[in-house]
Amino acid sequence: MDEIIFLNGDYINRENAKISIMDRGFLFGDGVYELIPIYKSKPFLIKKHLDRLHSSMSLIGMSDEHFFMQDFENIFNELIEKNEYKDHFFYVHVTRGYQSTRNHVYDKKIQPTVLIMGEGYNIFSSEQIKRGFKGCTQEDFRWTKSHIKSISLLGNVLLKNYAAQQNFYETLLLRDAKLTEGSASNIFISKGDDIFTPSLGVDLLPGVTRDLLIELFSAENKVIHECDVTKSDLQQADEIWCTSSTNYCVPITELDGVKVGNGQVGDFSLQAYDLISRYISTI
Repeated sequence: MDEIIFLNGDYINRENAKISIMDRGFLFGDGVYELIPIYKSKPFLIKKHLDRLHSSMSLIGMSDEHFFMQDFENIFNELIEKNEYKDHFFYVHVTRGYQSTRNHVYDKKIQPTVLIMGEGYNIFSSEQIKRGFKGCTQEDFRWTKSHIKSISLLGNVLLKNYAAQQNFYETLLLRDAKLTEGSASNIFISKGDDIFTPSLGVDLLPGVTRDLLIELFSAENKVIHECDVTKSDLQQADEIWCTSSTNYCVPITELDGVKVGNGQVGDFSLQAYDLISRYISTI
């Protein structure tokens, strides 16, 4: 079956989609995006994802007056029906739009380009999760507005590919000897009975799965400490795990060639995975 996508008001076959070379997203990486899971033919945590999209648009001065948030929900439902999606992902890509000349200064009146398409991702099995994964650390050389979910992802691409080329799952990023996030994830660590994650700020994305996990642990009367996490904290952690929409909880059992804790997937990591899994199963 030909996959149907949404582009600027039209539902078309994916292979027929065309965007102008003068689109500012193509020329400047001028735009924002969201990746939204679909479970049982329903977009997951849709309000949180659309709120973050709206926030990213506002932070780069992009108006959404041409395209209201409620329109997205209607489009998602239409695409789910047309493509018969069950468990899948939506990639939502909003650029500042077409401008007739290549100019760093943008015309505030141009209309955004809106692309929504389905994407499939391989989610790790529970057996893989229980085996754990390897990670590495690198200096966080990305721009200093990483709280914006920008389509300008070259830094993340280079860091994620560095990890992949070394057979690591993820690169954990350090700026001024403090943990920010992963190249495509948020990071949690545990030490003894305490769990920590870096505080929100301009250096990291406010992850939807990150926030969900904090809420789920809170419901279990477990407080997550949102604070600075240093390189030393990482090296002394009993457990480390990554959270994201694509693989909601991934334990790191080896970092930079050294075992994390005892080198086994720990109880908090497994609890985090179980909490999110059970939450998804109830929708």
